[in-house]
Amino acid sequence: MPGLLSSIVYIDTERFIEAGEMRIIQREYHLQLFEDEVVASASVFKLPNVWDVSYKSFSQDANLLYLHTHRGVITYRVHEDPGHFVKTFKKLKNTHY
Repeated sequence: MPGLLSSIVYIDTERFIEAGEMRIIQREYHLQLFEDEVVASASVFKLPNVWDVSYKSFSQDANLLYLHTHRGVITYRVHEDPGHFVKTFKKLKNTHY
């Protein structure tokens, strides 16, 4: 596998009821961009199947990163500014297409 080009931490929130109480667990995972694929905790997308990456900032530490894929748009909640990840992806895609 070619080297890692960019990585960003995303938050996955799980909500469930336990003993009559709402429980919330937040886990951190890495979304990783390689030369030929994007890897998340439960998914791997080959680069030709990722059409675009975009993001929306709501505050300094609340951002949504959108991965536009052949399976639809997948949303990742990130705390840091995803601008570097997006810029690296777009630069990579433009050299391949």
